[in-house]
Amino acid sequence: MGLKGKLFKASLVLMLIAFLPGLPPKTVFPFKPIAISKERPLTGVLAPNQLLNGAERLHEGGLLQPEGVVVRGNVTYVTVYGGKILELGEQGSVRTVAKLGPECVGTYSERICGRPLGIDFDTKGNNLIVADPYLGIWQVHIKTGEKKLLVSKDNAIIVDDQAESEAVRKVRTRQPNIPNGVAVARNGDFYWSDTASDFIFEDAIQAVLCNPSGRLLHYSRAEGKSRVLIDEVYGANGVVLSPDESFVLVGELGGQLIRRYYLKGPKAGTHDVFIDGLPGAVDNLNGDDNGFWVGLVIAADESNPSFVSMLAPFPNLRRLLVRLFVLVEAPFRLWHGATGSDFALWATHHIGHLGGLVALFPDRGTVLRLDWEGNIVLALHNDDTSSHVISQAVPFGADQLLLGSPVNQWLGRVKLTPETLATLKGGSKGQPSKQQPTGAPPSREEL
Repeated sequence: MGLKGKLFKASLVLMLIAFLPGLPPKTVFPFKPIAISKERPLTGVLAPNQLLNGAERLHEGGLLQPEGVVVRGNVTYVTVYGGKILELGEQGSVRTVAKLGPECVGTYSERICGRPLGIDFDTKGNNLIVADPYLGIWQVHIKTGEKKLLVSKDNAIIVDDQAESEAVRKVRTRQPNIPNGVAVARNGDFYWSDTASDFIFEDAIQAVLCNPSGRLLHYSRAEGKSRVLIDEVYGANGVVLSPDESFVLVGELGGQLIRRYYLKGPKAGTHDVFIDGLPGAVDNLNGDDNGFWVGLVIAADESNPSFVSMLAPFPNLRRLLVRLFVLVEAPFRLWHGATGSDFALWATHHIGHLGGLVALFPDRGTVLRLDWEGNIVLALHNDDTSSHVISQAVPFGADQLLLGSPVNQWLGRVKLTPETLATLKGGSKGQPSKQQPTGAPPSREEL
């Protein structure tokens, strides 16, 4: 058979895989073209700089994938691979606050032993609220490590009061698949994100190739139930509440934007786009009285376009790629299910894991500072890869910024320049979003 014949047969097979009905996976929403706003140019307030260069590596080699970070005084709490929440003390001490799952057999067994992501301080007790994409959302006592499962992945009570039909309600109240971000309100309730519904966290590549199936939800501590606020979020990620809790924001990894859901006022119960066209994939959000920090985990710009945004307009191509991943992974999943083989577990973990693409990510690491009106106040970049792939930025002390990461084996720390501190203190206005909330929110109480 000649080369043309082989190419024809290969093309025919690929077309069958792409278009043949009934092949896995069965997605929540059908494959359709997705519109993603073009990234804002790296000019003005977004212009490249080296303000994050030379990041100090804290506990290098001892913190595996410190994704979520919160600070209280001089003590830092981080979520790391293996289902652990760690406390980092003033003198370099490290204490395991709690472990959510069983012991790991290797760095490829996260779906068994856990991989906590989002973390926030509880407002009703000395606890941490922790979201794990495999094990659900937990309440963890900071001192004793006592754990309580609040949102189970298998038996979560999710309700939807606004669905226009039973069929829609059934879809919107589906069980969570990737609990990710969490933000606790003053009354003890919390808002959380479910990144996607079609694949688990270790298959993130397949998940972002499907049409958006992430959600923003509100959990009532009194009822033990979650309510859907926004559905079809493209990679729902970090969550943060405004200081007066009049609205809640959720970051979109795939859409490179931030959505807003109104909790109070004339627009209560509605949502809109808070800001879009961000120069990277949005990860965690954390705020204070004057604004909030945004970690851009994968940089994107005119020279380094997002692979998600490039593929978004082409549903048939995305479906083909997803099906190819599923077909390649299927025999290893069957093998592991039948024998418990470690190699099969390793293979299923790495096929489709977003961490496998890190070498292809742009070198730029970026953190944004926004005010509560949607203005970009500051953009901090690096170009030396000392702290790129940034999941979260959290102030520490008077002049430092801690940088979490889903791939690094250390916690980054940079010292902010006097000019940066002056800008933060002055609240200088930068680039406004297309839509802005009306009025400046009052200060949020200290936790």
